[in-house]
Amino acid sequence: MVRILLVSHNEVLLEDLQQQFKYHEGWDVKEQYDEQTVYDAVVIDDDLKMVEKLINQLHYTSIFLLWSGEDICLKKNNLHIVCKPFYLQKLIDDIHLAFAVLPDKNSLELFGCCLNITAREICYPNRKEKVKLTEREVSILKYLYKAGDKIVSKTELLAEVWGYNPEATTHTVETHIYRLRQKIEQDGKENQIILTQDNGYKLRPAIK
Repeated sequence: MVRILLVSHNEVLLEDLQQQFKYHEGWDVKEQYDEQTVYDAVVIDDDLKMVEKLINQLHYTSIFLLWSGEDICLKKNNLHIVCKPFYLQKLIDDIHLAFAVLPDKNSLELFGCCLNITAREICYPNRKEKVKLTEREVSILKYLYKAGDKIVSKTELLAEVWGYNPEATTHTVETHIYRLRQKIEQDGKENQIILTQDNGYKLRPAIK
């Protein structure tokens, strides 16, 4: 399910946005920031301090600032300034676009390789061959990428990638992670892309 963090001190606007996000879009709306939660997008109403607090913590999450003040100099790739007044449908469309494509729109830089989301392929800089992935495997990598430094538990990955599936268990997650590692990782612990920590998973940071 799509999870949105919505922060506003304007009760009227907050209620309107909740109505649209929850009941028309079917999004899971949170009003309190939780550092253990992975958000698909963040919408903050006229609260620059909150933006400055979150913008470096949520590297891979698009932040929408609903802004009625003067021009601001804060520029980050994941920050979108939405000037008031704004068209609600335009905001919703922009949020859809943001969490649908992730940074760089079509590709994600991983440790030692690159994921082409559209083609569902892993590409290596010094190898001609490309590794084909399933849609589920791409979804796993996208979710771990979005989580950044956060360790994602097997239970969370199961809920977010498999959704409601009574036949899926944490063993299903373990099996998919094992097969994905077999596909995309080279021999040696130093070449691991998916790290296991505290009974969960995270991606090794990409080489800069």
